Amino acid sequence: MVQSPELYGNQKPARWERLSKAGASWLIHPRLAFHLAVLAIMLTLPALWVGWQMDDYFHRSRMLGSFNITYGPMKIFSALTGDPEATRLGMDAGFFPWWTPPNYHMAFFRYLSIFSMWLDYRLWPDWPSLMHLHSMLWYAAVVAAATFLYRRTMGLTWAAGLAALLYAVDDAHGLPTAWLANRNALLATFFGILCLVAYDNWRRMGKRWCAFACPACFALALLSGEMALAAAGYLLAYALFLDRGRWSHRFLTLSPCGVVLLIWAIVYRLLGFGTHGSGFYIDPLGSPAAFAKAFIMRAPLLLLGQWSSIPAEAGIFISQNTAFVFGLALIIILAFILFPLVRKDGVPRFWFVGMILSLVPITATHPSNRLLFFVGLGAMGLMAQFLSGLAGIPANLPAVRVWRMPALTMAVFFTAVHLVISPLSMPLYAYVVKPFGDFFTSPIKDIPDDPQIAHQDLVLVNPPDYLFSVNLIWSLKSLEGKPYPKRIRALSGGPVPLEIFRLDERSLRVRIQGGLFRGEFGRLFRSGEEPLIVGQEIHLTGMSARVTRLDKDYGPDEIVYRFSVPLEDSSLRWLQWKEGTYVPFIPSPIGESVLLPAGNPRDVFRSRINHWIGRH
Repeated sequence: MVQSPELYGNQKPARWERLSKAGASWLIHPRLAFHLAVLAIMLTLPALWVGWQMDDYFHRSRMLGSFNITYGPMKIFSALTGDPEATRLGMDAGFFPWWTPPNYHMAFFRYLSIFSMWLDYRLWPDWPSLMHLHSMLWYAAVVAAATFLYRRTMGLTWAAGLAALLYAVDDAHGLPTAWLANRNALLATFFGILCLVAYDNWRRMGKRWCAFACPACFALALLSGEMALAAAGYLLAYALFLDRGRWSHRFLTLSPCGVVLLIWAIVYRLLGFGTHGSGFYIDPLGSPAAFAKAFIMRAPLLLLGQWSSIPAEAGIFISQNTAFVFGLALIIILAFILFPLVRKDGVPRFWFVGMILSLVPITATHPSNRLLFFVGLGAMGLMAQFLSGLAGIPANLPAVRVWRMPALTMAVFFTAVHLVISPLSMPLYAYVVKPFGDFFTSPIKDIPDDPQIAHQDLVLVNPPDYLFSVNLIWSLKSLEGKPYPKRIRALSGGPVPLEIFRLDERSLRVRIQGGLFRGEFGRLFRSGEEPLIVGQEIHLTGMSARVTRLDKDYGPDEIVYRFSVPLEDSSLRWLQWKEGTYVPFIPSPIGESVLLPAGNPRDVFRSRINHWIGRH
């Protein structure tokens, strides 16, 4: 058997009177799960007007078969599988930049999520609002499942209801609910939480059918997305802190899910899923040292995004080191105020350890609030027990001033951030993907689509990134039924200033201030473990790139490009990024140079918003 969940709600808190009777009764209402599910849908309603954005166009073109490529709908999350020949062909066409390593690997195992998207395109292929409603219903299901889990572990208490409310209105859930390409997070979280609920029913209530339902839900979660690995962390935390009996028996009950995890891992490798060659996504098994370093740097940012109003993406707008210091400071404060709670009781320890372990799979990629579904599950459970503990001043929380004053200060902070600011900002986060996406897609729609371009190489001098500003060109043009370039060449791939010097009739020397790999997605297509070296030359059809100088942190900062034809040849179409769109670029005369400025990431983001406002 397991510990009793009756911790903070069965005894009437000393300050219960400070809570309104209506609010208190609502938090323990039998139909709270339904109420919060409806609230979740209401807060994410702006998603209905977001439409398709960024990766959605890539997925749409494959689902509808509008673009001629070798893989179909079931591989929309598998860009490359490490085949050097496939990588070479993709680089030669321009699907991937010239600096992509030959063994580049980017493939994700998300078949159940793909199936849900496939249904959308079979039922309402031209109605993005219905696709978004589909995602919103999944989020409502996630909130309902989380409510059941909180009540299972904390009892029918107002603390459990508060945890469910905090989770439902968490603005970190706004963007993934509104971005169709991120639906995999919703499915993985839903089935992951159902797995935990089933496990609790089996261990606490002795319901044997749940012993089969638990691994089945875990399998569905893993088929939805890699984020579901976090559920294993919570299962382990449950066995450590909530289950009862011999230690050997506790861990034996985890074996069905362990078998599912083992089978998933074997199939994952055999089918060629995983990542390699990217500094944005890191394979923990393939690059353990790089992953350990990434975990240390990324985990504080993710906890900062979960517990405060500063997003995990803060490193984009301020320096990475500054954001890391903020995150580390928050961790120290949390450790100080939560230690008395976690030290003396199993339920808070379950939430705490589950929260920490759930960081492991998501630190494999760049920190973002959209990854925080499982982290938030434990964080909101902890936060609710901390707030309810302060309201009741139970014996296991210190009353000394040195702890109590900081604790009360943080309680006010948490209440303001998560019960006032978060629900007000969630509709904004459910819509912000549209202006962000329009910043990339609107300029692409303005790229010339005359018949001649189908026979030309499009040369983009200074795109702000490669993933969205370059790679989406084929998908968008093909969906619109318009001609697209024969090939695409990009001379850089981030928001960096360039100096372009004309060496001769066919050659340019490009100096990149700060390095080629600077920017949010700078390391997406090449990790630091496979660096380019001075003198290295890469040949593509009609163009070669030779590295002539390196920045120690961000790769090549001087590259010589040589084309097989004069730069003024009609087979080349030159464009540059300027003030939020693509405009024609004319190579300078031989012996002359041109400077192309670029703002820092904060300026680029501001220009995205201003550009969208100007267009609308």
